[in-house]
Amino acid sequence: MSRVLRVHLTNATGDLVHEFRNFGEDVYRAMRDDYGVSIDEIDASISEFHLRNIPTRKVRTIAAQVRKIAEPYRNLVVSVDDIHEDG
Repeated sequence: MSRVLRVHLTNATGDLVHEFRNFGEDVYRAMRDDYGVSIDEIDASISEFHLRNIPTRKVRTIAAQVRKIAEPYRNLVVSVDDIHEDG
């Protein structure tokens, strides 16, 4: 069974969109080979994107990796939540 993580910018403002997308591209480069992450979703995002196909046993580890990738982006306040998607 796989899970979905929602990566959400909690302090979303217009001036942070570019920085959030840059962060998303870093996540994409780090995770694209192992998990479902869409560069198109990231490029269109203003405040959130999703990581899909994460094995249940790895959810906390992957969430921690995403938070680690976010550390250099000091202006961003990022939340990583385990969610369930319909379908």
